[in-house]
Amino acid sequence: AGADNVESDDESHEITCATEDYNSVVEALEASFGAPAESGLVWKPQNTIEVNEDQAGTLIKLLDTLDDNDDVQNVSSNFDISDEIMARLA
Repeated sequence: AGADNVESDDESHEITCATEDYNSVVEALEASFGAPAESGLVWKPQNTIEVNEDQAGTLIKLLDTLDDNDDVQNVSSNFDISDEIMARLA
């Protein structure tokens, strides 16, 4: 039906497809399994940028500020924060 990749865990399935194939993939899944609990388009970066601890702290503050703004619906980014840095910032 146009799916490029499927990643599954105990709670969900993430299906990757081209934007133009989205509707046909959703329709095929609904025909086989019924309506999904959630479905939508997500912007995923082709390249990610590893950030250091100082940059990560600044980015987290920015994301928190954006999250507090009712006018902001979604935020996309291409940065990658390592688990070690996230643990230190938590």
